[in-house]
Amino acid sequence: MESLNKSKASNDKANVGAAAAELLKESKKLANELYEEGLGKVSDVEENVKQYSDQLLKKVQENPLTSVLVAGGIGFLLSKILSK
Repeated sequence: MESLNKSKASNDKANVGAAAAELLKESKKLANELYEEGLGKVSDVEENVKQYSDQLLKKVQENPLTSVLVAGGIGFLLSKILSK
């Protein structure tokens, strides 16, 4: 009877080990998929930021006085808000 219990325990231990290994494998796979998806999104955001910054630079070059006045006005308003 004791031999049967030891055999069952050993079998259970092997099953738990196999399940843990499979879980680890699946977790690594999911982590890699999320990492790759994140890299794709970062690349998309990077491209959007570059595009918008290029558009902003073009607007500033087209209307430099307006751009300086707007930036100055925003800075003035922020200083008034933050100094209170």
